Amino acid sequence: MSAEQGSQSSHSARRRWLRVVMVSTAVALVAGAVLTADWLVRKTVTVDVDGSLRRLHTHADSVQSALTEAGVHLAPEDLVFPAPETPLRDHMTITVRKAHTVFVQADGALRSLRTQARHPLDVLAELSVSLAAHDLVEVDGQPYTLARLAAQGWNTPPLSIRVLRSATIQVVENGTTLVLHTTQADVGRALNAAGVSLYVADRVIPDLSTPVADGLVIAIERSLPLTVVADGQTIATRALGPTVGDALAQIGVAPVGLDMTIPPLETPLTAGMTVQVVRVSEDLILKEEPIPFETIARRDPTLAPGEQRVIQEGVEGIRRRQVRVRLEDGQEVSRETVAEWIARTPVPRIIAQGS
Repeated sequence: MSAEQGSQSSHSARRRWLRVVMVSTAVALVAGAVLTADWLVRKTVTVDVDGSLRRLHTHADSVQSALTEAGVHLAPEDLVFPAPETPLRDHMTITVRKAHTVFVQADGALRSLRTQARHPLDVLAELSVSLAAHDLVEVDGQPYTLARLAAQGWNTPPLSIRVLRSATIQVVENGTTLVLHTTQADVGRALNAAGVSLYVADRVIPDLSTPVADGLVIAIERSLPLTVVADGQTIATRALGPTVGDALAQIGVAPVGLDMTIPPLETPLTAGMTVQVVRVSEDLILKEEPIPFETIARRDPTLAPGEQRVIQEGVEGIRRRQVRVRLEDGQEVSRETVAEWIARTPVPRIIAQGS
């Protein structure tokens, strides 16, 4: 290649490179202009969903469109400010407060509610659930009186609310009437919640498992303390009476057969009384006693004087007696003969004597 040809080739390469640079620059300028224009027409907004903030650059023309682009789906109970149909403006803040679900149990019905209300009383008001002065409200399992609930603020939405209706009942004891307002399910729980202590032997009418209803009258008959001494043991207990015999039957230490009590069974029961149960038994035993035989002497002229001969040996007789033995708490206290007879008559001893 000549020097002239080499110079022409180098000049041509520089022209091609210049064209490439000019075209690239033009493309970059156009792209930058487009991007700049796009950026200028976009709006920058802040989306606040229950306190969680997100910045959004968008072409949306309304609040609703911006929320859709941000992936925020609205339910009918949700609150949006400004309203969804409001035209979108640059640097706008969109506030969304999502409704929460509360389960409410009241008057035998379980309902669910989506609401913006946070305070339990406001939730109940939305459902038109009224409360009486002595009703209890359980919020997420925690019981509240109406006064305490009204005085307390509520920052966290409740998950569940349960209304416990109160019933007015009367407790009659020893002529005194106590009026109670209770939300308990049965008589036993109502008395326990009111601090009414019961002994096992006390009588409650109606019984403790009876469901509570408005206007119910409960009668309490108190048992009396007593000490029972029986079978080698001393028992401190309580019973209703009205007599010693009734009390012993109630505690299961009743006399049997010949048993006796001190004081007697028909004695009225009084507080602090000591009752002794004496276990009584009687046995019949047979006793035998010998009956001595007598000796009979007969003269025998065939015998020399002073000589004797046994004609018949004597045999003792047997006397039998039936004796009743009385035991009190295992100790013998008396014996009595109830029958007596001769089981065998004695046979006399007969001897012959010389004269």
